[in-house]
Amino acid sequence: MTHSSDYMKILELSKRGHQLLKEKSYLEARILFDEARKLEPDNPYILVGIGDAQRGLKDFSKAAQCYQRVLDQDPDNLFALRGLGDTRRDQGLLDEALMLWTRYIECRPRDIFMLTRIADGHKKIGKLQLAEDYYHRALCIDKEDSHVLMGLADLYHKTGQDELAIEHYEQVLQASPEMINILTTLGNLHRRRGEHEESREYFEKALELENNNTYALYGLGHYYRWQRNYPMAISLWEQVLERSPGNADLFTRLGDAYRNDGNLVAAESTYRRALDNDYDKFSLLGLAKVHAIRGELTEVVRCYRQLMANEHENGWFFGEIAAQLIEHRQPSDAAIFYRAACELHHEKQAVCRVLARQAEELGLISSRTGSLFSA
Repeated sequence: MTHSSDYMKILELSKRGHQLLKEKSYLEARILFDEARKLEPDNPYILVGIGDAQRGLKDFSKAAQCYQRVLDQDPDNLFALRGLGDTRRDQGLLDEALMLWTRYIECRPRDIFMLTRIADGHKKIGKLQLAEDYYHRALCIDKEDSHVLMGLADLYHKTGQDELAIEHYEQVLQASPEMINILTTLGNLHRRRGEHEESREYFEKALELENNNTYALYGLGHYYRWQRNYPMAISLWEQVLERSPGNADLFTRLGDAYRNDGNLVAAESTYRRALDNDYDKFSLLGLAKVHAIRGELTEVVRCYRQLMANEHENGWFFGEIAAQLIEHRQPSDAAIFYRAACELHHEKQAVCRVLARQAEELGLISSRTGSLFSA
């Protein structure tokens, strides 16, 4: 039996310990809870406090022991169910965590925070219908809860339901209009749907809040690329490179913009920056197009040979490069390139037939005779 003086001391130690937990002073909190436990070893409130402190200190094994001791005495103790569930999640045992959280929600069905936690867990392990069900249960409690709306929007985004994702992200923005990550996500969703003006608005709003945000700069560059305003796209993407190392996708798109703007020196340099890091088919294709525009057939064939060493030719690469030769040089250059490509594929008749169809579409060979037109 706990004496009244001990009870008051336990109460005071617990109060101070939980305040320290809120301040994330986990070691200090555990010391106080340990002192209280000496006075009452099986006090569930103290055991849960120790479990919370140990979990904060990443000692998940000891945390789990404390929560389990409480549950052995009281299987429906909500604090222990939640704490042990969170511990199992932190240990990577999400299935076990979900079982514990589900037991919790059976006792407290309107806890919106736990409903959201369960939905997030099911989403992480790919049980998307269950996740959606739990998010909707949470929305029935508070239809404007930003965490629930965000979780549901991410789920729809993940499953390619763009229209629903946009709807829910926009609801999040109504409550928090300065969330830059949501603005850029919405910009990208609209861009993916071909809604370019809408995408521009979101990227510009993001840049108003953070003028050097690389995601917004990159997305807005795509808008100007769509507008064929290549100098503006170049300016925005170069700003991205000033703030980040860049990747093959950015280098390729920037190289394409330079090429379309007629700056072949910058285009070649940009493609090579991508290829210096690793092989990338689109950068190599862009480089082949630069050589095609210049009429550097030896380099065109070299790039094409490298593409063929890494890719399965379906006529697309050949057609892209040959079209550049026709547009910027003479059909005779394209005809020479066609002969060289056929020689490279002489052991693959199926590929040669594909190239012949491409050449016919480009007007390089006669459909009746299959022979090259004279240069």
